[in-house]
Amino acid sequence: MSDDLTSVDPKMLEILRARQKGKTLPKPFAKEVFILKTYVAGTQYYEAKKLVDIIKKGDYLIFRREANNPYDEKAIEILDLNMNKFGYVPEHKNEIISNLMDAGKTIYGVIEKKELSGDYLKLEIKVFFRDY
Repeated sequence: MSDDLTSVDPKMLEILRARQKGKTLPKPFAKEVFILKTYVAGTQYYEAKKLVDIIKKGDYLIFRREANNPYDEKAIEILDLNMNKFGYVPEHKNEIISNLMDAGKTIYGVIEKKELSGDYLKLEIKVFFRDY
């Protein structure tokens, strides 16, 4: 059995069943929680422009903490599923997200809109928290 799985306590199941008063127990799967809508900062410095024709609305984005960033201790890199870097969560939006990530929470983005303007790719994204 994987160390990532938590065993089910039979007594806790009894408590949950009693609280539900005969209703179906909640499913033991993750719930997606919307946090905020923002944009990807710094796309002109990374791979975003080269990948504009490949990415599309609805694509998932990986968030990766960069705590040793010399300019922002709350920095969060944004990458696609192939680990191409697009930029960062804007500094004025990253405090809560970085705190959640530092606490071990799964945070990710979904592309909402893209628009190429010169060397700048404007990526609007929705940020989600995966609650287990």
